[in-house]
Amino acid sequence: MEEMKTVRLEELVEGSSLFQSKGVSTIKVTRDGVKEAIEIPIRSSGIAELVDAFSKETPTPPSINVLVKPDDEIGQELKLVKKQWVQILDVTDKAYREELDKHNSDLGMKIVLKGIDVVFKDDNGTVVDDDDRKVEILKGQGITGEQFSQIVEDISNLTKWEEDREDAFLEQ
Repeated sequence: MEEMKTVRLEELVEGSSLFQSKGVSTIKVTRDGVKEAIEIPIRSSGIAELVDAFSKETPTPPSINVLVKPDDEIGQELKLVKKQWVQILDVTDKAYREELDKHNSDLGMKIVLKGIDVVFKDDNGTVVDDDDRKVEILKGQGITGEQFSQIVEDISNLTKWEEDREDAFLEQ
């Protein structure tokens, strides 16, 4: 387990970045049979607000009417004594699943764009601020789904306790 420095908070000064976390996401690449680790600077600032904003836009599945029997799993949960029509959310709906997948993909991309602490430049060396253009640059660099997921996880882990540390903290 890595060592953690403990700092006792004695004051909060407006304008300070006390709660901003920074780190690196280490991504594995293999070029001509040679494995390399690329360190990408990352930050946590603004990620919680981004996730909160996106959670308000999470698609909801359509509801369907289903005839539930008392001995069905749902019937037992609802403690039904006879067959009854029940309205449930259809999380298997294809259109809903596609919309949810797109929503989650968009959220992941926004987390990466907000959390990567590097300057994006085009092939002329001009700084790129447009998110769509940044996505094009990442895709043009050949980023894989696995690498993308690793960056999202590393950004999220900047401020997340490890489970054993969290358990110890809660037991105090």
